[in-house]
Amino acid sequence: VAEKELDEETLNPLLEELRLKLLKNNVSLEAAEAIEEELRETLTGREVKRGKAEEVVEEALKEVLEELLDDSFDLARALDEASEPPVMFLMGFNGSGKTTTAGKLGSMFEDMGMETVLGAGDTFRAASIEQLEEHGENIGSKVISHEYESDPAAVAYDAVEHADNEDKIAIIDTAGRSHSDENLMGELEKMVRVNEPDISFLVVDALAGNDVLEQAEAYEGMFDAVIVTKMDVDENGGAIISISERSGKPVAYLGTGQDYSDIEEFDKEQFIDQILS
Repeated sequence: VAEKELDEETLNPLLEELRLKLLKNNVSLEAAEAIEEELRETLTGREVKRGKAEEVVEEALKEVLEELLDDSFDLARALDEASEPPVMFLMGFNGSGKTTTAGKLGSMFEDMGMETVLGAGDTFRAASIEQLEEHGENIGSKVISHEYESDPAAVAYDAVEHADNEDKIAIIDTAGRSHSDENLMGELEKMVRVNEPDISFLVVDALAGNDVLEQAEAYEGMFDAVIVTKMDVDENGGAIISISERSGKPVAYLGTGQDYSDIEEFDKEQFIDQILS
C-alpha cells in the first residue's frame, strides 16, 4: 500500500475535528489546544498508509492522553508515608462537593476498618457545619466544630489532636474560596502551616468547564491529587483532562453519585477508552 507523508492539508481537518470533539466533551480550550499542538508536532511528516490517517491520529491521541493523565495516586502508600495521625485536607471552590466528599472518604475508611474524625474547617458558609455533622452521624464519625466565623486553623488543630488521641484519621473540610478572596486564601495557608496535612485533595466539579483552570491556579502548590465530583451528571469527563493538563497532578477519585459508596478510584485506561469510543 502506498505510503504518504502527513502534511498540514491532511492533518488540519482531522485535528480540527478532534479539537471540537474535546471541547464538546467539556475539555477546556487551553487543554484542547495543548493536545492539538502536541499531536501536530508528533504527526507532521510521519509516513502513513493511504486511508489510515484518521486511525493514526486516534492512536497518537491515545498516547498523548496516556502521557497526560495520571492515576498513580495510591492511598495505602500515602497513608503509609503519612505522619501519625494521618491528616487529610479537602480544598476547592464553593459548590465543588468537598463536604459530601469528606463523608464519602470517611465512609470508605470506616469500611476498611479505620476510624475517622471530620473537622468542620468551613466556618464561613451557612449550614456547612450542620451538613458535615449530618455526614458524621450517617457514617459514625465524630465531627469537631467551633462556632461560625471562628478560626478554621484552630478547628483543624482540635480535630488533629482528637485523631492523635483516638488513633483516627483526620479529614478536614475547608472553606470554599475564590481566587479573588485574599482573606480566605490566607486562612487556608495558615491552616496548612499549622496542621501540616499529609494528603491534600483539590475537589473540582465535573461541570466546572473552563473554571477548572482558575481553581487549579488558585490552589497551585497546595494539593497532592485531585478528586473530580459529579461525574454522574457530566460523564464526558472533560474536567479530568483540563485539570490534569493544567496541574500535572494525579486524579485520585471520581465522585459518581449521592451515596457514600459513589466514589471510585480513577482508572485512566478505562477513561481513555470511554472518551475515544
